Amino acid sequence: MDIKSSIKFIMSIENIRTRQDLDNWCGGMGKQKLYSYVQRLAPEHWTRINTPKNSVRFYYQQMLTGYKIYK
Repeated sequence: MDIKSSIKFIMSIENIRTRQDLDNWCGGMGKQKLYSYVQRLAPEHWTRINTPKNSVRFYYQQMLTGYKIYK
């Protein structure tokens, strides 16, 4: 599994559709909860790239309403 597909999987099973949904799901941990989850699902891809957190941020901002780069 790669980072993009793991984010799609997480958003699907956790029913996260908006920026607010993500903030509520992460709670007091900030986005670290999401980063840890993605790292467990896609460990090979995570270690292969230089800035995995930036990649995670890019993909979830494209997928969720409430972000400027939402498509």
